[in-house]
Amino acid sequence: MNTLLTSAAVLAEEVQMDRNLVTPGVLGFLMVFAVGVGLYFLMRNMTGKLRTLSADADEADGSGTPVAGASGEGAEAARD
Repeated sequence: MNTLLTSAAVLAEEVQMDRNLVTPGVLGFLMVFAVGVGLYFLMRNMTGKLRTLSADADEADGSGTPVAGASGEGAEAARD
C-alpha cells in the first residue's frame, strides 16, 4: 500500500497539467443538470404540500374550529 502512495506521489510530480485546459466536461454538466431537475421536482412537490396545508388552515379558520396547534388561551382571546 505504501509503495502505491509513493508511486502516485512521484508520478504526480512528473505530470504537469495546464490549468486552463482542465474543465469539468460533459459529466460535470450532466451532474449539475440532474441536480437542477431534482430540485425542480422537489420544489414543485413542496409547493403542492404547502398549498394543501394553507387550504386546510383556511377551512379550519372559516368553520370556527381552532387551528391545530393553537393554545387554549389564544383561541379564547381570538373569539372575544
